[in-house]
Amino acid sequence: MTQDLPLPGAVKAYPEPDAADVRDLLLDWCGAEAEDADDAAKALGALDPGARETADRLYQSIVADMGGRKWLTWPKPSEAHPLLGVYPLLAAIPDMLAYHREHRVDEELSRRLLLDVGEKLRLNRRIYGRAGLDVAHWFTGHLRGALYQLGRLQFCVEGDDANPFVGMHIRGEGGPLTLDAVSDSVEWALEFFPVVFPERFDGPEDLVFKCESWLLDPQLRDWLPERSNITGFAALFDIEAAVGVAGNRTDLWRFVFARTENTPVEELPQDNTLQRSIMAGIEAGVPWRGRLGRLNLAKLGL
Repeated sequence: MTQDLPLPGAVKAYPEPDAADVRDLLLDWCGAEAEDADDAAKALGALDPGARETADRLYQSIVADMGGRKWLTWPKPSEAHPLLGVYPLLAAIPDMLAYHREHRVDEELSRRLLLDVGEKLRLNRRIYGRAGLDVAHWFTGHLRGALYQLGRLQFCVEGDDANPFVGMHIRGEGGPLTLDAVSDSVEWALEFFPVVFPERFDGPEDLVFKCESWLLDPQLRDWLPERSNITGFAALFDIEAAVGVAGNRTDLWRFVFARTENTPVEELPQDNTLQRSIMAGIEAGVPWRGRLGRLNLAKLGL
């Protein structure tokens, strides 16, 4: 997969951040913990020439597709360099800011967006017990101007030229997923995207919102409390398809239990209502599965 990335310096010079820049950007812009920022700054000095070249090529892939849809496909970080993806992302912050300014996006939104990096660093540490960013490719949507945090929800320009749509995504640390919070976010997105991307969306009536997530699994209604925010959120969507493999552990193990998918069931934590509810379903043999749904705006009164 690395061979599909642009060559080093193919688009513009790679402004590799130094250790001090890495630490400052992670703390000041990304809301990272000091432990993660310190480890990332230290790990920069341990990159071998091959890893530095890969970081350059990852950066080139971002700046070569500013304004592109969704996120890019990047190779998985190696065991030797679990933080490798952090450095090209930080290097691309000025490119993101320039793109945002050109599209009249306030710097406040830029800063809010990057807090997701700190969140995913924390999640990585909980899952693996060390610093890392195993989903660094996810942030290529953020840095290329495709994805925005508007209130509780994240919205990303997705689809193809003929059928663009806005993907909806949910940060784990974003706060309660209440219907009021969802409604406020969607209302904001209806105003935001036609202004920022008038070449793609003529107006609010052109916007189609979709979400692909384990949160939309209708089976959750049988296991979560009646007034659960998750089932309330899922009820807003018209399900279009099942996605992934039934019984797939990846999302649930990661987002519900903060564990790797090879963690035995008996070792999964049961510290909150969601974890206990999902565990009860697992023990009952429920084949949890993700769903793709289209937001029904009428259900939000929009």
